[in-house]
Formats: sequence, C-alpha cells, structure tokens
Amino acid sequence: MKKLLSTAALLVLLSACGYKGDLYLPKEGDKAKFGPLQTGLQFESKEPVTQPE
Repeated sequence: MKKLLSTAALLVLLSACGYKGDLYLPKEGDKAKFGPLQTGLQFESKEPVTQPE
C-alpha cells in the first residue's frame, strides 16, 4: 500500500500544472497580474464551415 501511495504521489508531482518553462511571478508595476503568460502561440481564425443539408 505504501508503494502505491508513493507511486501516485510521484506521478502527481511529475505532472505539475502542465505549463512549460518557469513560473511567472508578477512584479509590483506589471499590468498583467493574473493568468498564464503564453508566448509564441499564433492561431489563425478560420471561417465556419456550414454543412450541406
């Protein structure tokens, strides 16, 4: 039982929060105080496709 709990705890610690890179801690004068800082992601919006009836 102890081995199972240790393995589960290790998996939880290894999964972390899912964000790559360092954690972002805002400074006093920063404008972005909440939320994740994501860079390098560029998504192009596409026109919705209508299904033929």
